[in-house]
Amino acid sequence: MELEFFFYDSTAFKRFLSDNPHERGEVEFLESILEEGMNAIDIGGHTGITTVVIAKKIGESGTLYSFEPVPEYFYILNKNVYRNGLKNVKTRQLAVSDCIGTTNFYKNNASSSIVPQAGIPGFQVDTTTIDTFLKEENTERIDLINMDCEGSELFVLEGAEKTLRRNKNNIKIFCEVHHSMLRDLGISVQELVNYLHELGLQVHSVSLTDLSIGDNFEGCDYI
Repeated sequence: MELEFFFYDSTAFKRFLSDNPHERGEVEFLESILEEGMNAIDIGGHTGITTVVIAKKIGESGTLYSFEPVPEYFYILNKNVYRNGLKNVKTRQLAVSDCIGTTNFYKNNASSSIVPQAGIPGFQVDTTTIDTFLKEENTERIDLINMDCEGSELFVLEGAEKTLRRNKNNIKIFCEVHHSMLRDLGISVQELVNYLHELGLQVHSVSLTDLSIGDNFEGCDYI
């Protein structure tokens, strides 16, 4: 179920989370690791649920950069940022990857990805990297990266190498793992784990039904 326009503190939003365990699990985990004053990145902002939650928790002393390349989602994202009175969010209609340029994107119902989908026409979107974007923003400290990028996980992380090395002692990454889409691109979740280990980061798995950390990477919902 998709949620379009909402208010963070509304009964309707709380009811939506209650009825949708996937979104509720994400919100609960994010709220458990967020702190006032953090600088954060939300990749795959979609209609704004995680963007609004992160922005509310980090407060006015924090800054959030939210990326969403699909035009209709980007419109809803901005509306929800405005409706919730958030002044600490900077939105960008860009896909995040390992290079600057363009890439084909495919939208199938609520899912959008670089992974080709049978019978679904692609459209081009502009891409950036975290390292390049933060250099342009003159921002060095990043405390949290939230990722829901449906197959692009490794590309995003490779484009953030300098950022991850610079912030490895404080940064938190919450990354949804789309196993089937990774396989379609010839990538495994273990490659993600190995890459992060090589940068000196600790990696744990998180299941949607069990938000405790573990090591079952092949069966995890998130790392």
